[in-house]
Amino acid sequence: MRIEDEIFELIRNSPELKPREHFIQQTKMKLMKEAKKYNQRQKLFKTSFYCSSIAATLAIVIWISFFGGITYISDSVSQVMASFQKNTTHQVSENHVNTPISSKNPNVFIYHTHNTESFTTLASDKKSFSDSKENITLVGKKLNESLRDKEIYSLHNKIDIQKILKNEGLKFEDSYKVSREILKGVLEKNKDIKLVLDIHKDSSKREESTIKINGKSVSRISFVVSAISSKYEENRKIADLFHHKLQEKYPGLSRGVLVGGKATKNNYNQDLFNNSLLIEIGGPENTLEEEYRSVEILSEVIVDVLDEIE
Repeated sequence: MRIEDEIFELIRNSPELKPREHFIQQTKMKLMKEAKKYNQRQKLFKTSFYCSSIAATLAIVIWISFFGGITYISDSVSQVMASFQKNTTHQVSENHVNTPISSKNPNVFIYHTHNTESFTTLASDKKSFSDSKENITLVGKKLNESLRDKEIYSLHNKIDIQKILKNEGLKFEDSYKVSREILKGVLEKNKDIKLVLDIHKDSSKREESTIKINGKSVSRISFVVSAISSKYEENRKIADLFHHKLQEKYPGLSRGVLVGGKATKNNYNQDLFNNSLLIEIGGPENTLEEEYRSVEILSEVIVDVLDEIE
């Protein structure tokens, strides 16, 4: 085989080629034919790609619009992010909490500052009636479901605030500092919120926290308003509205409106929003069934209240 320099020298010194006209025309036709085939293949490829893209996009839109895809995405992101809530600093910031965001324009936000509050039948810690899994969050979840059954879209925060306190080296008294950052983020990113409910249980005995309605035991409800909140008047007005509507429908179910916060200098984050309430549902001796009956009734009243504040 010749080396490259010899080959190039032969090409350079070769006589000029003069192909026949017939050969040129034949070659031209073949090239044009091949070019046409190539263009057809390219068009077919592009069409298939566009069709596949459109089909995939439609599938995503249908999933999000009709099958709760955005809720699944939001919940999945929240669960993944919650697993990374480990930080060695002792400061609470928005970077350490996950803000529930919804694209469905929720009117009600439900959260739990003391999320591990539990009941005698469920609590792993019988002294403080506390449990990391079986707790007041289940009551908030039931309220959320009851509202959705009534076509009221609500947002339920399931972030483990007490776990954040532990990870941050904070005290129980700092619970409202953590929930405050959550609430601020929710109000900022969900502009259609009309009602904010921080759901707790109280510490009363069973005879005080339970009532019979239609022959069944139901957990009683209290509405707590902070006296030192800058929005006390607005929050007191909405608490009174809840109390009176419950009394009209189910006399005795409401334990009334309680005013607190002075002794502990706690505004329960009620200064952030006009229609903001701390609601105590039942006590440690109530059962989940009694709690669920109570929130089913509460959801009825929420529908009525929303009609009046719209």
